[in-house]
Amino acid sequence: MSALNRMVGAAGAADRPGPADGDRWTDGHARWELYRSAAGQPEAAELLLAAVRAETDLALASAAVVMMLEKVPADERRRWVEALRPEVRGYAERRSSELAVLESLARGDRSFGADDVEAWSDWLQLRAAQAGTDVDGHVLDVLAEHGRTKRIRRHAADSAAGRRARDR
Repeated sequence: MSALNRMVGAAGAADRPGPADGDRWTDGHARWELYRSAAGQPEAAELLLAAVRAETDLALASAAVVMMLEKVPADERRRWVEALRPEVRGYAERRSSELAVLESLARGDRSFGADDVEAWSDWLQLRAAQAGTDVDGHVLDVLAEHGRTKRIRRHAADSAAGRRARDR
């Protein structure tokens, strides 16, 4: 994995403790730590993408892509999802769609109703509820009433109340 070795330098991870040199990158935990480190450094993004394409542990590759989806611009997400083998793209595709919904909400999209919210994953409902005053009050009210869990409904109600107080 030459991309992985180049990424080690870019991510500054060469001095990190890990498996013995011969086994350093055969351990998925060590690779995950390297991927996490590289994800925080924009200059390592292309090397990380190459490492994901070469990753033999499909769950690890998927986790790295999902992590990066929140860090890259929306127009680059498709490229990251397509770096995965088709049989493991489903989760990353869904997360990419969910991030697009969150961005739509942040722009004030009021088109989501109770049926839409009920179809959202728990992750998306919670993230929207926690977005606070960045989300339209209508959507927060829908989440406060129709959120799947008490936690989601509580966050949405608190965020809606904060938004109303701010708008006064």
